[in-house]
Amino acid sequence: MAVDSPDISNTVNAAKAETKRDWAKARTRHALLKSALQLYRIEGAGGLSMNKIAKGAGIAQPSFYNHFASVEALQYELSVQLKNNYLSPMRMAWVNMLKDYPTLTKAQFHQRCQQCLTMIFDAAFQNIELFQRLIEDSLRYGSTVEDKGLASLISETQTEWTNIFMQGLQSTDYSFEESEVNLCVDVAAAQVHELILGCRQQRYSQQQAIDILSKNFDALFSSFFIKERHGLGS
Repeated sequence: MAVDSPDISNTVNAAKAETKRDWAKARTRHALLKSALQLYRIEGAGGLSMNKIAKGAGIAQPSFYNHFASVEALQYELSVQLKNNYLSPMRMAWVNMLKDYPTLTKAQFHQRCQQCLTMIFDAAFQNIELFQRLIEDSLRYGSTVEDKGLASLISETQTEWTNIFMQGLQSTDYSFEESEVNLCVDVAAAQVHELILGCRQQRYSQQQAIDILSKNFDALFSSFFIKERHGLGS
């Protein structure tokens, strides 16, 4: 029977110990992110403190610095994760719908648009309390939202939506000003946010909200192409 040399055994044991430390660190880091998200959902941007986050993760406050340089750094990482998780599943669906818009019949557009809107509603209702908190903090902090960590997620997401819309529109034979797309995105986002919260209050069904949004979006998007067709574009 072959026997490992002491040097090899020591190396293997050291590697195993390192792996265990990495796993433990990853678990604690995840626990801190989860704790911060839970605190934000309940208390909003003003409720996040290093002490509360560390306590929720089951570690002492000084140990927080082993994982994040600051609460702001933690919020930034959490914001990136949330934004990517929210946008990734639907990004290409919206890009392709906008790219195809000039050739779609009304029935085809409404089918595609409703599928895209369903993804947005489903994502919001996966954690509707968090979604509502993000909307509330975005309105509360207004122009100072960029200094409020997770509260800036709504404005950052709308910037990403502008990029998604520009990507889709640039695949057509039409040209658009970014300011016009910003206006379109802001109008669309305001309607979506309002109707998601209305669904939460059970004022109407999700399907009713998606149906009216699809009609509104058709009118909103068509205004771009009508303008271009009549030679009013830039």
